[in-house]
Amino acid sequence: MFRSIRQRLQLIGRLRQILRVLARHGFYQTLKRLALHRHLSLLERVRYARLHQREDHNAAVHLRQACEDLGPTFIEFGQLLSGRPDLVPEAFVRELSRLLAHVRLVPWPVIQRVLTEQLGAAPTPFRSIEHHPLAAASIAQIHRATLKHDKAPVVLKVQRPGIDRLIAADLTVMRQLAHLAEKYLPESRTLNPADMVEEFAVSIGQELDFILEAANTERFARAFADDPHIVAPRIYWEWTTPRVLVMEYIEGIPINEIERLRHARINLQQVAERLLRAFLDQIFRFGFFHADPHPGNFLVQRGGRIAFIDFGLAGQISEDERRALAELFNATLAEDYERVAALWLDIAHAGAGVDRLAFQRDLEPILRSQMNQPYERTRLGDLFLQMVQNGARHGLRLPRELFLLFRTFAEIEGLLRLLHPGFNVVAQCRAFSEEQAAAARAPARLVAATREGLEQWAGTARRLPGEVEALVKKMTADRLSIDFVHRGLEFLIGELDRSSNRIAVGLIVAALIIGSSLIILAGAGPTLWGLPVFGLVGFSVAFILGVLLVLLVLRSGKY
Repeated sequence: MFRSIRQRLQLIGRLRQILRVLARHGFYQTLKRLALHRHLSLLERVRYARLHQREDHNAAVHLRQACEDLGPTFIEFGQLLSGRPDLVPEAFVRELSRLLAHVRLVPWPVIQRVLTEQLGAAPTPFRSIEHHPLAAASIAQIHRATLKHDKAPVVLKVQRPGIDRLIAADLTVMRQLAHLAEKYLPESRTLNPADMVEEFAVSIGQELDFILEAANTERFARAFADDPHIVAPRIYWEWTTPRVLVMEYIEGIPINEIERLRHARINLQQVAERLLRAFLDQIFRFGFFHADPHPGNFLVQRGGRIAFIDFGLAGQISEDERRALAELFNATLAEDYERVAALWLDIAHAGAGVDRLAFQRDLEPILRSQMNQPYERTRLGDLFLQMVQNGARHGLRLPRELFLLFRTFAEIEGLLRLLHPGFNVVAQCRAFSEEQAAAARAPARLVAATREGLEQWAGTARRLPGEVEALVKKMTADRLSIDFVHRGLEFLIGELDRSSNRIAVGLIVAALIIGSSLIILAGAGPTLWGLPVFGLVGFSVAFILGVLLVLLVLRSGKY
C-alpha cells in the first residue's frame, strides 16, 4: 500500500517536473489548452504565461531543448519523431535529428552493484573489468572485460540503475498527454498521438530488454553463418540477464572512418557491395533486419569483413510484406510508376476515402525526379522516404516495421555513398533482384512454394465448413448483429456532457434562490433568528453549489 502511494507521489512529482520544463520552453499556452496548467503554482503560471510568444517562434528548437532537458525517455522519443517525416513537419524533423543525450557517467561502484544484483555475489567469470567505460548512452553503459577461463575479451553492457522505472513513469505521463492532446487539440488527431506513444513504448521496451537484444544478435549470426564476410558478436548466455549483456569484444574500424580504412588497405567498394548485399538479404531472404544503422554499429575488419553490433533495435517483416516489397522494388527499378502507386496503396492499406488517382498523380513526379538521374546519383532510400511523405499527405500511414526499413535503407545508402561516392545502388539492387527471381524459378523453390500454397488451401478448406455452419446458425437464431462504431466524436460528446451538467447545476442554484426567496417573503414554516428555516437552508445549499460551480469553471481554465 505504502509503496503504491510512494510511486504515485513520485509520478505526480515527475509530471510537475515535465510540465515546468515544457512551460519554461514556451509551451504554457498548450498546457493551458490541455487543462494541465492547474498543476503549476500560481506564481509559476504568472511567470510562464509571459513566455507564450515563444511557442510560435522557433517551436521546433524549443521542443528539442525541452526533450534534452527532460532526459533519456524524451530524447529517445524525439529521435523517433525525427525519423517520421510522414507525421512530423520538416522543420521539426530537422531540429529533432540534432538531439543529443547529455549523459553523466555512472560511477564504477554503482555499476558493480548492478552486476552483483544481476550475476550474484559469487566469484564472477571476469578476470578483470575496465572501470572507465568504453561508451555511455542514455540507457546503458559499456565496459570492456576479460574472462577468467580463456582470457577472451568481452563487452559488458550494463543498464543504468533506475532507468526502467524512469521510463515507465515517463511513458505513463506521455500516455496521459497523448490522451489529452486527442481530447483538447483537434489539430493533433491526424497524428494519432496515442498510437505514436504506443509505438514508442514498444520500441524502447525492446531496447530495455537485453535478453531480446541477445536473441536478435544470435538470430542475425545464424542467418549469416554461411557468409564469411558478415559476422556478429558471440553472446555469453550464462552471464546475460535482462539488465546485463555479455558478448564478444570485436575489433574493427567504424565504417565511416574512411581515412583509417584506406590506411588499412581496405577495398572500400567491396565493403559497400557487401554492406548493401547484407541489407538486401536481411529484407528479402530473412525478413529480419538491423534497424539502428549508426556508423559505429558497423565495424570493418581485415579483408573487408563487416561486423554488425548493437541489435537493441531490430525490425521484422512478414512473408506477405516481403513479397509486396520485392514487387515494389522491381516496379521502381523498372520505372513502372502506375504499378508502384498501386503497390504502395496496398502496402499502406489504403481505405475507401483515399483518392487513388490524386495519390498516383502526386507520386509520379517524385519517381521521375529520382529515376531520370544517372543511376550512380539516384538515391533509392531518399526516394522511398519521399514516397512515405507523399502518402502521409493523402492520409496513408505505413506500419512501423516498414517505415523502420525505409529509414534504415536511406541511412545505409548514405554510408554506401560515403564509402564509394560513385557507387551504383540501382545496378546492385537490380542484380540482386534478378538473382532472386532466378532462384524463385528453380524447381526446388517452385515445388516448395506449391506445397506451401496447397497446405494453406487445405487448412482453409478444413476450417470453411465449420465457419459457414456457425454463420448460418447465428443467422437462423437471429443472433447475427452488425455494430457501428463512431470514431472521433468522444471529445464532442464529453464537452456536451460537461456543458449540460454545468447548466443543470446552474438551473438548480437559480431554482433554490427563487424558491428560498419566496419562502422568506411568505414567512412560512419554523423560524431561526426570525427567518424561515427552509429559506435559510435553500440559500445555504445554493451558495455551496454556486461556489463549487465557479471553482470548476476556474479550474478548467476556460473562462
